Amino acid sequence: MWQVPLGTARLAAELVDRNSACDEDLSQLAEPQEMIYDGADAYMRVAGKWTGFFLGDPGGPRGVNDPVWPLDALFGAREAVELGTDTVRGEAVTHYRVTIDLAQADAALPAGVTVPTGPYRALSQISAEVWLDAKGLARRIAVLTDAEVGRDPIWSVLELWEFDVTAEIVPPAEVVSPRAAFGVE
Repeated sequence: MWQVPLGTARLAAELVDRNSACDEDLSQLAEPQEMIYDGADAYMRVAGKWTGFFLGDPGGPRGVNDPVWPLDALFGAREAVELGTDTVRGEAVTHYRVTIDLAQADAALPAGVTVPTGPYRALSQISAEVWLDAKGLARRIAVLTDAEVGRDPIWSVLELWEFDVTAEIVPPAEVVSPRAAFGVE
């Protein structure tokens, strides 16, 4: 799976602007960054180098920051309410609001499911939305991953497209530490 993190360029540009008086060259952070997810491993290209971030145990559940985690969370979907029709990437879809019960998702998945932050009781009532096409394929999944009181809610959103397309993505052979990739060493 390929992903370009949303907001990376804007946030990095702000960081570069704030630190323009310092001697460090932070300009490479302002460039959009490619990411490859290989199971629990995440690789990011920074200034022409690949670095690795490991989201968890390859045999264990996906972490909440794994882009496919919302799909795992859907195994706990219950109480669906239809919100109407919409279009996702040119496909007609029906939009639903569902409640996620992470205990139910955990029981349904062989490796279990990782839980987001929040009070224990809230883990059986996580808000989510799903957009399904006419074949029942999920085109977009949005799961509330952090609803701490006093903060803006954080949603994990996954979009899926180009089903039935064969793709071969090879993780990078040479991976440097994050410190080396960002030029901190």
